Amino acid sequence: MSDSYEPILDRHFATQAVSNHFEDAVSLIKEFVNYGTFLIPRAFRSSPRDIKAVCLIFVQLHQFLTHLDGFALLLAAGNCLSSTLQIRSLLEISHSMEWILSADTDTKVNYLYTYNLRKRKHWNAALTPGTPEAARHADAVAMVSLTPIQMKEISDQTHNIDEILSRSPFDVINAKFEHHYSPNGYDKPWHEMYDGSSIRRIAKNLNREKEYSYIYSPYSGVTHASDMWKSLICNDQHIEVNPIREPGNIPHVVPIAGTFTLRVYRMILQEYRAGEVENFARKYLSDWRERFMKRYRVELFPRFTTI
Repeated sequence: MSDSYEPILDRHFATQAVSNHFEDAVSLIKEFVNYGTFLIPRAFRSSPRDIKAVCLIFVQLHQFLTHLDGFALLLAAGNCLSSTLQIRSLLEISHSMEWILSADTDTKVNYLYTYNLRKRKHWNAALTPGTPEAARHADAVAMVSLTPIQMKEISDQTHNIDEILSRSPFDVINAKFEHHYSPNGYDKPWHEMYDGSSIRRIAKNLNREKEYSYIYSPYSGVTHASDMWKSLICNDQHIEVNPIREPGNIPHVVPIAGTFTLRVYRMILQEYRAGEVENFARKYLSDWRERFMKRYRVELFPRFTTI
C-alpha cells in the first residue's frame, strides 16, 4: 500500500482544484505574506527600537507571518481543514496585539518580556546539572551532550537574564511569576499573570467575543481532535468520511485569515508608520479588494466516501 487511498487523500485532485478554481484566493494570501515581510524591517526602522517594538514586530508580527505563510502553503495543497490551525493562531495573535495596544501597553509588554526571559532561564536550568529543572527533565537532558564552552555560554546567558530580572519593573513581575512557579514547576501564560486574562476574556474585552465563539473555539476542536463532525457522518449502516483535503472550503477560510491580516498590518502601521495608513487603504482598494470580496460558485465532488 505505497499509494494513498484516493477517496481519503487524492493529492492530484486537490491541487488541480486549487489551480483551476481558487488561484486568485491563494495569490492574495501570498501577496499578504510578501507585504508583511517588508513591513517588519520598515516598522522597526521607524520605531524607538525598544522592548515594545521588539515584542510587537519581531515576536508577534513575525510569528503572525509564520502562520500566514503556513496557511498559504496549506491552501495551495487544498488542505483547508489543517489550515484552520493557522487561522486559530492568527486570531490569537491579532487579539493579543490589539489587547496589548488598547491600554497599559508598556506593562503588558513587560509581562510578555519577563515571561520569555524566564522561559529561556528555565530551559538553561534544565541543561545545568544539580538544578530542579534538570531533575524534572532528566530523560530529555540525558540525550543532550554539551561542551564546556557551551555550558559556559548557558551560564553567562542565565547570569545576564538574572541581572535583567533584578531591575525595576521586571523584579516585581518576576516575583509574581515565581510565586506560581515555585510550587508548580511551570509559569502561567503571561496574560494570565498580568490580570488573569484568558484568550476568551481578551476577546470579550475587545468586543470580539463572537470571533472567539465562531472561529477560535470551533477550530480548537480540530486542533485537539475532539470535533467528530469535521471528519465524519454516522448512519445506522455505515460511516461517511470526509477527504483529508477539502479545497472547496478555500472561499470560506481565506476571508477569515485575510481579515486578521489586514487588521494586524493596520495596527502595526498606525503604531510605527502612521503616514502610510492611507496608502495601505489605497493598496487594498486597488490590488486586493476584488479578490478579497470575490464570491465563488464552485462545488467539488466527491465530498465524502462511504465505509
